[in-house]
Amino acid sequence: MKMTKAELRRFVENNRHAIRLTANLQAPLNPLRGPAFLRTYKREFDHMQDFIREVDAAQHQLEGVVNATAQILSNAPFRALLQAHGLGTLPSILTQGSPSGPNSRSEEQQGPLAFAAEPQLVGGICIEALDLLRDLSAPLKIFPLLREVVPSRQVEIVRLMIALDRVQFRVVRLLIALTPRSQLTDPFAPRKQYEGVSPSQLAAMETDLAKVSHEFLSVASTHGETVLNLIAVMSYFDRLLNNPKLVMFLARNFIGHLEVYQKLLDFRESRFQKRAPTV
Repeated sequence: MKMTKAELRRFVENNRHAIRLTANLQAPLNPLRGPAFLRTYKREFDHMQDFIREVDAAQHQLEGVVNATAQILSNAPFRALLQAHGLGTLPSILTQGSPSGPNSRSEEQQGPLAFAAEPQLVGGICIEALDLLRDLSAPLKIFPLLREVVPSRQVEIVRLMIALDRVQFRVVRLLIALTPRSQLTDPFAPRKQYEGVSPSQLAAMETDLAKVSHEFLSVASTHGETVLNLIAVMSYFDRLLNNPKLVMFLARNFIGHLEVYQKLLDFRESRFQKRAPTV
């Protein structure tokens, strides 16, 4: 986001967070104690892992249905039966081939963000991060902490908080504490220590959090499309499986495919959630 000086001035004037950054904000001095640090880490780490598993399960269901339908559509009698019963128009995902799976997640989402040009800062905070927070009630005390990390990490932290629906001081403090030295504004600054948490444990947490947070952002960025496709496909097969003639045809000729479609509807009832994180 490259701006002229006039555009930058208007941005600052119209962004309440940017206006606040004209003051000399200081980070709170009270430390995050060890037990609270570990609780926050476990809560956010588990939340991200649970969501990744949920997305992968939804993607697996969608891929199974798309692949099964691609096989069965080669059967002319089945296509004619669909047409005769008003089901000849399928959701586009069923005719376009297999959707992208977890292994096709973009490198952009899996690694640290990169800027094409020198990032623009307002009070030490990257404009991209401020823009993401524009319509959110972000605690003022998160900004001095964000200054401790490089702009790309600022944006990543903000995106993580938004996707987790937790734009909170303690979450920022956790993510800053577990930021690799290479992404700190001052890589040689002494790292904070937490009661009951050893340096080796902190290092392992830093590695594990980096891996899961990158994967979390990746699946969150594609989950919306998966949700829309699943809704369309579930609605279609809900109608199909309520048609006795079509069910009988599948049971006689494609029993395995019928089971795939039934599992899709069972998944909708037991596990599928329509709400997706915002990134």
